[in-house]
Amino acid sequence: MLRGVAGALPPDPIPEYVNACLEYVRRATGFELDFSGETLPVLDHYVGTVRETLTERPELAQLVARATGAYFGEVVRTIIPGFWRVPSASVHDWQLCSRVAYLWVNPVGIAYDALHGSSEHDGPRSLLRCAPEDRPYLERRLSTLPPLPEDQYFLFSTRLEVLEVANEALHARLEEQGYADTELTEDDYAASRGGTPLDS
Repeated sequence: MLRGVAGALPPDPIPEYVNACLEYVRRATGFELDFSGETLPVLDHYVGTVRETLTERPELAQLVARATGAYFGEVVRTIIPGFWRVPSASVHDWQLCSRVAYLWVNPVGIAYDALHGSSEHDGPRSLLRCAPEDRPYLERRLSTLPPLPEDQYFLFSTRLEVLEVANEALHARLEEQGYADTELTEDDYAASRGGTPLDS
């Protein structure tokens, strides 16, 4: 059962989807996910098995993507201080936002990518988004990451690594500018224009 990261439960309907993900993986693999980054390869394996059945059961895509995306978002929140924004029932509007740098992503979009092994789908976009003035800096930092085989690009474990690097880089930049104690809130993200996407 979901207990909440740092004592704070995410907004509805995230807990319901997270608990569904825990049950799906438990039934399929016998493994208990524990919200650690180290066990994301198990989630990658589970999604890979579902991908093989999508041709016969396309209706699984929406439910599995929401469940695994919600769980992935909670894993990210155990590592990167952050919070969910769920401004509407549409998963296209959901955001996972960093508290320590202006950076957000749609975890359900990441899950759709993982499920399809591609960004070609009708789910939300999975691009990292940052402040426009930070985009060149962040693109340069991410360009230093080693290239990946195509079959690893959309894995949850890979996307977590990219998020960690991006958040660390943007927070370091704030520190260099004298804003080390900055803590962003939902109001900061609500007031913005949505951020600039990166091709990451």
